[in-house]
Amino acid sequence: MKTMKYFSRSYNKGKNLRPPDLYEYHVDNYWFKSADLENQKINEPLRGSHKADVVIVGGGYTGLSAAYHIREKFPEKHIVLLEGACCGYGASGRNGGFCIATDLIRNLDCDDPEIRQKNLEISFYGLNFIKRMIFEHNVDCDLEENGMLGVALDEKQVKELEAYRDRLKVFDLESTFLLGDQLGQEIKSPRFMAGLVIPFGAILNPAKLAREMKRVVEDCGVVVKERSVVTRITPGKIHHIDTELGEIRAPVLILAVNAYAHKLGFFKDRVFPMSVFQIATEPLSQSQWDSIGWQNRQGLYDMRRKFSYLIPSADGCIVMGGSDFTYYANDALSSGNDMYITRKIKQDLFSFFPQLEGLQIDHMWGGTTTYTLDRTPSVGFMGENKNIYYGVGLSEGVPTTQTFGRIIAGLMAGEDNDFTNHYVVNRNIPYVGPTSLRKYFVRAGMWVMENMG
Repeated sequence: MKTMKYFSRSYNKGKNLRPPDLYEYHVDNYWFKSADLENQKINEPLRGSHKADVVIVGGGYTGLSAAYHIREKFPEKHIVLLEGACCGYGASGRNGGFCIATDLIRNLDCDDPEIRQKNLEISFYGLNFIKRMIFEHNVDCDLEENGMLGVALDEKQVKELEAYRDRLKVFDLESTFLLGDQLGQEIKSPRFMAGLVIPFGAILNPAKLAREMKRVVEDCGVVVKERSVVTRITPGKIHHIDTELGEIRAPVLILAVNAYAHKLGFFKDRVFPMSVFQIATEPLSQSQWDSIGWQNRQGLYDMRRKFSYLIPSADGCIVMGGSDFTYYANDALSSGNDMYITRKIKQDLFSFFPQLEGLQIDHMWGGTTTYTLDRTPSVGFMGENKNIYYGVGLSEGVPTTQTFGRIIAGLMAGEDNDFTNHYVVNRNIPYVGPTSLRKYFVRAGMWVMENMG
């Protein structure tokens, strides 16, 4: 199996390098508040010099899932997870709360029904793994397996929704196309022309899931060090990882930092950070819920290229994101919020549901995700010693991150199976151009995506 090399040794050999500025001072994140993050214990940082068998950099879903699956396969190994802020602080604890079960089938074109079925099982693994965490470890993350509801805002999107229905049929996945009164019985909006009810997928509280996964991996014996900003990684047969207050060496390194990878010298010319934003409303009254329908509480999204996505929260709010996203020059990370974009989200909310006009917006926040040029993530291994494992390019897919943890553990174990041979494993990530010119390429790409489809 081929190995990839997506990092710069010159970065790691440099001196007088300023630690990467990863974190905002304040994030007005509804999920953090609902998970009571400010009153939770945040682990002590790494201090002094240490050794481990496996070091995982990143305390989001990919890192936590990798920690769990590696512990299952290698119970004797000393595993240390380093997180710069607290587990779930990045995109894992800020996203829209969608749990899309079909994220890993979207780019597969194959006429072999057996291969399609195997791919479908892998794509559903992430959601099933979350359900397993709930059943076996009492994970509390407000999971509601209500399916998804896609909606079209114009005739072109109606055809796209029909095409997606047909795509699902290829995998023997049934969905229900809605028009007119049928659509109105499901959701009441003057902008929605058609809908597709997809009976698989779920919604959840992403911050609760991340914090609960931290508890689970610690219970399994993984050492979790939060508040441990990694400042330098020197790859080798034995990797040397510096943090602000300590250092650690290990023969196996797991990179689970996604949008932050370029700050540590990895994937700098293969992925680029995109900033996305969300809002959360005040709790709706029963009459307000009645006015919009949505009694089946699916994850709701539209078919625009710069799409919106909404879920009803466990305590009766609407959480909404999307509408637009942005690339900040020189691969800068997201700020805590960008009012230019959150205004668009609010405009979309009240154009979808004018009957909610006057509803208060209680929270607005942003976060950074990562895009590849072809919008497809990658998981695999790289380095001269083939001992750096990674998952990157995860722009949407709470279940996919869970699956990536399973794949990383399988690759470490030398397995040869449907997971380790999946099409995203060690795939060639397209070149995205030099950082100095990237904003122009991204603008052009976004224009094409929005106007040409």
